[in-house]
Amino acid sequence: MDDKTLTCLILLTYKGKALLMYKMSGPLDAKEHEWCFIGGEKDGGESFEEAMARRVEKEASIKIEEVEFISENCYHARLTDDNVNKIERGEGQLLDFFTLGEVQKLHLSEPTRQFVSKHGSLI
Repeated sequence: MDDKTLTCLILLTYKGKALLMYKMSGPLDAKEHEWCFIGGEKDGGESFEEAMARRVEKEASIKIEEVEFISENCYHARLTDDNVNKIERGEGQLLDFFTLGEVQKLHLSEPTRQFVSKHGSLI
């Protein structure tokens, strides 16, 4: 698998909680949606860290500076008060913070569930 098709996730933490995203197509969308970490693929010459920063800016409208590699396909960044105060969500999108215990009770996407099982101690 080349770097272009490799999807990565980023755990964003703030004061002992993780930021998760939930998207739906519309208010009457019958599909049961899953909570997930922000993620995506890298473009051209960018690093995975740059790709994660770009995806966070696209999904939450905040700029993050320090993205750290955790393990294959897994990244982490700590949010500041300023980041949290500037979060904006798109239409049909929820962004919310959860403790590890709360995260473990949510209906999670499979990649997010695997990330939490390996690296939940970061929350």
